[in-house]
Amino acid sequence: MRQVGIFGKRKSGKSALMYALTHHKMTQETNYSAMEIGGVGKIMLVDTVGVDVEKSGAEKSAESMEAAVMLISNDSFDLEMAWLSRLRKIGVEVILAVSQADKFSDGGKSLAAAVREVSGMNVICISAKTGIGIEELNKEILHKLAEK
Repeated sequence: MRQVGIFGKRKSGKSALMYALTHHKMTQETNYSAMEIGGVGKIMLVDTVGVDVEKSGAEKSAESMEAAVMLISNDSFDLEMAWLSRLRKIGVEVILAVSQADKFSDGGKSLAAAVREVSGMNVICISAKTGIGIEELNKEILHKLAEK
């Protein structure tokens, strides 16, 4: 089964995003969920521990992933950019997303622009709470997996 990791700092919305993508209710015991994506087949979403947790094992688990969604939830995103570099170095396709976009007065657009400037990559603004950007993110996951 193909694996897609959801990465980000603690409290960045990783679990909420996973459940928004799979349409499952949130539970504290589950850290992964399988879903069907048309044209790609069954994939497993992996809700990783925060990238800000030392010795989390996230880097080791990333080696088995084909793609990753990196959530950025505030303007202090150096750690996420370091992880972006690590993931790309081991061949993981990465999608950048400003999470919890509903909490920003501009929907996360200025943070997305700052991340885009530093990373040179497209950044999607999403909100698991309101559904903003979830469909676009789902399409981007499909696109990244189709490239592999």
